[in-house]
Amino acid sequence: MESEIKASALLKNNKLFHDITDESLERMVLCSKARKRRYHQGELICSQGEKPETIFVLLRGRVAIVRNLSSGKKNILYEVEENTIFGEHYFFGNCKKYWYDVEAITEVEVLQIPWEFFYCFCDDACHHHSQLVKNMLEILSEKEWLAIKKLNVVSHSSLQERIFTWLLDNMDDAGEVMLKMKREEMAAFFGVARPSLSRTLMKLQDEELIEVEKDRIRVLDRERMERLL
Repeated sequence: MESEIKASALLKNNKLFHDITDESLERMVLCSKARKRRYHQGELICSQGEKPETIFVLLRGRVAIVRNLSSGKKNILYEVEENTIFGEHYFFGNCKKYWYDVEAITEVEVLQIPWEFFYCFCDDACHHHSQLVKNMLEILSEKEWLAIKKLNVVSHSSLQERIFTWLLDNMDDAGEVMLKMKREEMAAFFGVARPSLSRTLMKLQDEELIEVEKDRIRVLDRERMERLL
């Protein structure tokens, strides 16, 4: 294992390794036979139909969880940001194949940890191992909540209602939503073509409901937006 993984601050700050000491973290990385890999922008990290065998810790970059349909349409389920994990949906259950693709949005570096490590406890029942599983269960719970929020967005019939719901769920105290997705990625997230998204955003801006900037959207009239839902 590459030396830069040892007690890495990126690993220590990851929720998966919460409350695990540096010494235990170094031992776990070696014991699990984890390996680090790099992927280029646009490259697939794992594909629909492949057998899940590892959990991925995203050390650097951003990736998208994508469902590609036979028609050629791409549906972005959600994005994964640096210092979080993906592939955890297969921790429990009988899913034998990936249901989605994982695509590198930027240059990406991941740590791959074999699933067997999460199931195989040593005779001493090490605290750090049980803490790792506890952390995993908390992450799964958080991801379930994110899935519920995504369902709340896409369940609306009109694009305008989807945008309203998404903005209201994600805006900060100042009424702003920072845009981490490009327009193409946003369109795929909402399940529409990019021109449709652009037209709707321009319409909402003309109606003085929102103000669109390059890296953010500002909600100008929350009350009217909520009435229109």
